[in-house]
Amino acid sequence: MKTFLVPVDFSENSERALEYAIDLAAQAEARIVVLHALEITPMLPSLQNNSATDNAEQKLLSLIDQFGQQNVQIEYMITEGNPVGDISKAVEDLEVTLVVMGTGGAKNFTRKMFGTTTEAIAKRGLCPVLAIPEGAEIKPLKNIVYAADLENGDQLTVMQLMQFKQLMNADLTFLHIKNDKQPDYIDNEYIKGELVKQFPEAEINFVELEHKDVAEGISNYVHEQGADLLSFTILNRMFLEKILHSSLTSKLLQTLKLPMLAFPENGNLLNLQPREVAEVYNG
Repeated sequence: MKTFLVPVDFSENSERALEYAIDLAAQAEARIVVLHALEITPMLPSLQNNSATDNAEQKLLSLIDQFGQQNVQIEYMITEGNPVGDISKAVEDLEVTLVVMGTGGAKNFTRKMFGTTTEAIAKRGLCPVLAIPEGAEIKPLKNIVYAADLENGDQLTVMQLMQFKQLMNADLTFLHIKNDKQPDYIDNEYIKGELVKQFPEAEINFVELEHKDVAEGISNYVHEQGADLLSFTILNRMFLEKILHSSLTSKLLQTLKLPMLAFPENGNLLNLQPREVAEVYNG
């Protein structure tokens, strides 16, 4: 069964992310596992730590009772360690299909740290991560923009994005920002032609724009077009290219106020097909 992992810190935005994930899981016929990473203080008596665990469990049960009204299987787990490590381990142990996380602003240290955790999980590239920024408008996904690299062909990402597009009945636009600092090494028209050949039913729109700052160019476009979701791939590159791409990812995750879906170049594949559709598709 498909598994969505939703880490929560009991902030308002992490609860919004849970609500968002439950709605998506209902459509994709997936189960939800809600994870809370509890900070245990070794210096405190075990009784106080046990009390903190009990308190977290009650809060999780209350959340599940509040949002779990859509015939979605919801489980929870409480861990005692580093949030990034705990979430990563859960992704691997549970074979998670998708992580859905709220990203906090910098209003206080806790929210800033939770936002940083979301970015760290996305960059580990274990599975797709759907980030819900604080202040993002949550609405039906009808206009999806994919920030395309084009150099690697994006075939695997397109395959996964098509499931998302079909599930949401949404438009899909490939946006490529041309920049002097990141020259194109491959003929973009050839790559687009290959994508169209491999995915003839995809109905992909292609847009190419020039901008001196890639992140700013992407941000401007999604706002002008009223995009509901921005998607991009976390590339596994070396040295300078990896540093530049990591910086771009950080800018997008920290500044945009709309849901963002980060795909790993390697890692668990996104599977959103309902059971009946998957059975027909697989023959």
